[in-house]
Amino acid sequence: MARAMIPGMTLARGTTAELHLHLYGTIRAADYLEHVAPRPVDWSFYEETYEEAYGKRPPVREILDRYRRGDPAATDDFKRLFVFGDEDGGNFSRFQAKFNLLITGSAFLEMQRHADPIPPLLREVEFFLDRMLADQRRQGIGYAEQRLLLGRRFSTDWSRRLIVPLLEAYDRSTRAGLTARLAPSLPREDPWPMWELVQELALGPLGEGITGIDFCNVEEGFPPKDKAELLAEVAGFNDRHPERALAILYHVGESFTDKTLESSVRWVQEAAELGADRLGHAIALGVDPECYGDHERSESVAERRDQLRYDLAHAEGLRAAGVRIDEAEARVELERLGTQGDEERLRFHYDAARRADVRARQDYAMRRVRETGAVVEVCPTSNLRIGAIDDPSHHPVHRFIENGVRFVVGSDDPGIFDTTVGDEIDWVVREARLPRDAREALVAEGWRFRSEVMSGRERA
Repeated sequence: MARAMIPGMTLARGTTAELHLHLYGTIRAADYLEHVAPRPVDWSFYEETYEEAYGKRPPVREILDRYRRGDPAATDDFKRLFVFGDEDGGNFSRFQAKFNLLITGSAFLEMQRHADPIPPLLREVEFFLDRMLADQRRQGIGYAEQRLLLGRRFSTDWSRRLIVPLLEAYDRSTRAGLTARLAPSLPREDPWPMWELVQELALGPLGEGITGIDFCNVEEGFPPKDKAELLAEVAGFNDRHPERALAILYHVGESFTDKTLESSVRWVQEAAELGADRLGHAIALGVDPECYGDHERSESVAERRDQLRYDLAHAEGLRAAGVRIDEAEARVELERLGTQGDEERLRFHYDAARRADVRARQDYAMRRVRETGAVVEVCPTSNLRIGAIDDPSHHPVHRFIENGVRFVVGSDDPGIFDTTVGDEIDWVVREARLPRDAREALVAEGWRFRSEVMSGRERA
């Protein structure tokens, strides 16, 4: 049965707005092969992480040798090694192992070999950027928000010297017809130095090109509550500088191997209520708990305490949603856990009753997220493969539509997943059984929920 049109959708523009892209994740296998084949590379890091995740060594050296000798089959074999396909799906560690093929052969991993690593990095970024922008134009993309994570090894000066030329290239692209924007990803472990630089650049001559900040990469171990102070600082910056206001983009609920399903749902709600404008993936918020079947999960005592406090604070709303809440029992457990160490692990079994309870919790959290105005970034291929969702009917987009959660469709890492934003939109229309004109409406939502609009810098 076809579902009703998603509330609030508007007419589409002539091109697509792609809102969830990671700069290096846009690199296509053929372009990366062209870049890396002539260069000497120590593949040890990639080989070790791949073997740890997959239980076998990848044949990257043998494939590259064959490519250099002119074997035409080597290109397709390399692409299979490069792309994170359906057969690879399962967890974030397997995805990271695949992504490490790209990282190991890049100038980022060679930083320690150079007294000044920025010139080779800039040459590499320029090489890929030209191809990326051309690829986006071929796809009919008229607006693209890119994210770039510069980790702890980058000093503020190095980051500035890399980002400024990137913004200059984006400015040239924008004047040529493809609006390119940057949302720097802040390191979850210590975002403050990068945040200081982002403010400086956002207020500078190229600041129009910076439209948001992002948190991405491994989320386990970094609860949203720890970012409350920084997100408040972003809100203050936006109040002081509305013409350069920045959206808050927050990957959350994408990978949740370290906690219960209940806590994973809570993290998504907390990120939205702390001020995140768009939520990256948020699989935990809407994935059908039945896709996990009977299983066990564990989480730390500290995480369990947070969950119990959440249950007590939201008891009335949770109970109205159909969640079984015993406040007296929760207080007794909270008191008992007060004597245990934060890092001790607790195990929980998920039978049919508990999975149904999680589903009710999701309904409540989706209502709370909807009330904040936050928008979920749905990336179907990425979600299915990283989230180990075998049945498309379990994908969270179905629940988002049913519960009126606003969302946009993105491709995440189109090079690594070998997809396009058009493919992803078509998947949603097909799998959610939306009416034919829904594709046009989904394209329009990309324009409506751009970072400039979410932050208040522009009107939709």
